Amino acid sequence: MFCTQCGAHAAPEHKFCAGCGTRLEGAVADTAAGAPLAAAPSGPLEDWRETTNYRVVLGHPEVKALIADASKATKAGMSGEEFLKLAQPVLNAAGAGGVSMTLITEIAAPLYAKMGVKTGKDAKNGYATPYGRVLAAILCSLASRSQTLIAVQEGTDGCVIQAEIPSSLTTWKGKLTLSVERRPEGSLVTSAAVFEGQASDWGRAKRVLEALHQDILNYRSLQP
Repeated sequence: MFCTQCGAHAAPEHKFCAGCGTRLEGAVADTAAGAPLAAAPSGPLEDWRETTNYRVVLGHPEVKALIADASKATKAGMSGEEFLKLAQPVLNAAGAGGVSMTLITEIAAPLYAKMGVKTGKDAKNGYATPYGRVLAAILCSLASRSQTLIAVQEGTDGCVIQAEIPSSLTTWKGKLTLSVERRPEGSLVTSAAVFEGQASDWGRAKRVLEALHQDILNYRSLQP
């Protein structure tokens, strides 16, 4: 059968679409052989806590609800762009005017990045927790800290996640890369936070990874 919302193919025993999480009761059956429309047969819902299919985790209604609740905890401070906008009149008065600070950041960051100037931190943490639960906790962490999900690449037994770290008073925007692997004893998360175009991040990359680790511990305990 096929999902009526996104068109993804679904196994007969699935009650929710692995692509978008929509309940499949009443979904359109495969009519290639002239089969009539029929409701999806009842069956056990795939356990998102144990699966390595990130689409199942991300699209599951329970996980969506967890992410929605986590996003309400966002306490975004002043962004780097906001700081630069407020600082512009002061810089103009000090003789630094003529070129907007926004333009400076747009030019300087890529330039320094090309020169190999960057700062960052990496970490590796193991959790005695099923892959799906760890992945859901990571998604909640990203939502709660306004770290925009950029891409997800699926592997044979895990996935790689890329997210954008918002700018702050001390750093430009950064990139957070996470490798989540299912292991016999649980899950392994290898993470890296990088701020290109900066010679120093004043410890922010380290704090980002420490916060991620604590979020995984906290959000996995809130899961049903």
